Amino acid sequence: MPGDIAGYEAHRYRKGGDLGHILPDRPKPRRLIGSETWAQEALAEIELMKFESFAAELTDLDRRKRRKEIRQRRIEGPRDPWRASRHGPMRELILTANKEWFEHTQSSDELFSTARERRFEELAVAWLRENFGDDVIHARADLDEQAFHIHAVIMPRATVQKYGKQCAVLQPSVHPLIKDYEAAQDSVGDWFSEIGLVRGERRKQAIRDALNDGRTPPAKRRHVRPAEWRAREERRLAEKAARLEVRERDVAAREEDAEAVLAYADAVSAGEIDENGRPIDPDSRGDNPSSIPPGGKTSFGFVAARKAFRAAAKRIRAGAEAYALRKARKLVDADIAEIEKADELIVEIAQSLPVQQRARIAGIRRRLTARLMALDTRKKGRSRGPDTGSEAPR
Repeated sequence: MPGDIAGYEAHRYRKGGDLGHILPDRPKPRRLIGSETWAQEALAEIELMKFESFAAELTDLDRRKRRKEIRQRRIEGPRDPWRASRHGPMRELILTANKEWFEHTQSSDELFSTARERRFEELAVAWLRENFGDDVIHARADLDEQAFHIHAVIMPRATVQKYGKQCAVLQPSVHPLIKDYEAAQDSVGDWFSEIGLVRGERRKQAIRDALNDGRTPPAKRRHVRPAEWRAREERRLAEKAARLEVRERDVAAREEDAEAVLAYADAVSAGEIDENGRPIDPDSRGDNPSSIPPGGKTSFGFVAARKAFRAAAKRIRAGAEAYALRKARKLVDADIAEIEKADELIVEIAQSLPVQQRARIAGIRRRLTARLMALDTRKKGRSRGPDTGSEAPR
């Protein structure tokens, strides 16, 4: 919009707008098309269009004797010389390429070369003049941002028949490349192909093809204003740096704890302290006391080491006891099995003896069997730890 020209100029001089992305050590923007006072000239020309159209309208109303309408229009004043639309009567174009393309060099001699920028600039100016002629009222090259790019302002002049005469207006559709954005993309792609640049992806065509084929179209890309993107990127980088700092502190703390654990282990293995952290013989250390402090007034690493050694010692003792129990149980099981075999043999032999002797053997066998059953029950009771309230050996 013409009302945005003042803000555009303030940003061109780096006195207003979003300046967070400007690199102060780079050269300032360079004007390519238009005079230094192009903005004032454009606004003055638009005002002239307004008053010429207003004068033609009043003349036409007077010719038709529309006195009441003349009085009303004089109160309202001149109207803007364009039709209201979503994008306004003027256009700003930005021509650029990926910053890596501008930074690419074939040899060390090109390390500080601006040949690619100069060639891109020449083609850009030629493309603007070829397609928009004198309606390109301003163009500049921005060199103090991340990627080299060119801004251009198009004032699409046209004449229309109104009020019985030709009146100057602003009409964007007078230029085919403004009327058809995809055609503009194709034109730029063809024009810059001679320096190795190619057109970007054809998203609208991909959407149309998908809809025609009954497929789900690709998601529509939402334009993000540069200031919004930079704010989001700065927030992302700040959060990443914070996470990295926390991770570094955590690693340092873990290293400190690991050193404390190793020192604790060394002290235990050297016999200076027991697994509870208590000195074994404080007087025997002389002038070289252990660096491991006794008791609980120490670092997290020391406390962790003490707990680890206590748990390890407990597991070792429990393991030894469990091993002894398992070994004893195997021996008892083997003995009981042997006795049961002997009992079966006694029963077999007793069947061939007289009745009186069989009765005597049966009495002895009942007492023996009762003892065997009691012994076997105690063994099974120990293995049923949770049922008897005792802990089953492992």
